[in-house]
Amino acid sequence: MINTIKNIAGSLKNNITEFTRELIAIPSITGNEAQVIERIRKEMEKIRYNDIKIDEMGNLIGRIGNGDKILAIDGHVDTVEIGNPQNWKYDPFIGKIENGVIYGRGACDQKGGLASAVYAGKILTEIGVPENITLLVVASVQEEIYEGLNWQYIIKEDEIKPDAIILTEPSNLNIAIGHRGRVDIVVHTTGISSHGAAPELGENAIYKIAPIVLDIEKMNSVLPLDPTFGRGNITVTKISSTSPSINATADSATIHVDRRLNLEDSEKSVISEIRSLNSIKKAKAKVNIPEHEYRSKSGVIYPIKAYYPTWSMEESHPLVQMAIKTYKTQFNKEPVLYYWRFSTNGAATKGIFDIPTIGFGPGDDKFAHTIEDQVPIEHLVKAMEFYSQFVKHWGE
Repeated sequence: MINTIKNIAGSLKNNITEFTRELIAIPSITGNEAQVIERIRKEMEKIRYNDIKIDEMGNLIGRIGNGDKILAIDGHVDTVEIGNPQNWKYDPFIGKIENGVIYGRGACDQKGGLASAVYAGKILTEIGVPENITLLVVASVQEEIYEGLNWQYIIKEDEIKPDAIILTEPSNLNIAIGHRGRVDIVVHTTGISSHGAAPELGENAIYKIAPIVLDIEKMNSVLPLDPTFGRGNITVTKISSTSPSINATADSATIHVDRRLNLEDSEKSVISEIRSLNSIKKAKAKVNIPEHEYRSKSGVIYPIKAYYPTWSMEESHPLVQMAIKTYKTQFNKEPVLYYWRFSTNGAATKGIFDIPTIGFGPGDDKFAHTIEDQVPIEHLVKAMEFYSQFVKHWGE
């Protein structure tokens, strides 16, 4: 079976290369995923998935098999924006190939991984899915801004809760067993506006928030170390203010803070640490975690709080051990286990719903969100092999 999977995957090299390039060529910034979802649906139809559906949120779910054990392989289709196009060596929507590597926005994050998952389905339609397995290949939406919201919807509204999940985020073909979480925090100060010619008559909200910005910068270097994830991070990512005009002092100021989380961090603890700052107390600033409302194109509204938990899997867990066995079987060498330093859909699957979750994907995550976004073609082939072999092992 090892060689059979390897041979079929090798024969599909050109197919998956062109499919990945086609996905890259379709811009799919968060909130505008419908066109790329439709392209993936057509590919699943061609491969002859047993069932394909697009839910009200826009997530695409393809099914192969009809067993009691449900395994989902998930990849999000949305990408970040390209930034200044002049900074790119290649057109980010062409899928340029050079030296066996595909370049373009979403190549590694994560259209390449999703393409491998879709084509693992092709391999499995040829070699057969174990009778006790249902495989779901999920092309999810909205991850780049609200990671895990898609799976909250799938589990709560579609009423699909797999027994295990593989995330196809880029892992350089290593096995990821956890990620650092994150939380968005908003800090708001208020003031009293006055004419710019007489600022002393007012209370400038910007001057109130400025010391808070400096204190958060200092906090970043003293956050506690975690043996698994290292030091937590905190940074100010956006600042804004309001005033009656550009000739009047600010009557409000707001900063947005990105806080990366370790295992010991919680929603309550990170809010408390900021509220304890003297600058916060002096300014009487309001500190909160924002709540967002996601509205799909079909009108479905779904709420989410901007808190995305950290999660990890024990190496001894059966799912991790199955991944190790799969890797050794298919590639005849020891795998590397590691943790993502960024947040993923695992924030919901493992962090909220405690579904056993691992990651395995083509491409190196150091290229994600960069002007060098890329995925090696050989990685796409190996990822196909891994997903296919995993399904066979999981059915034993």
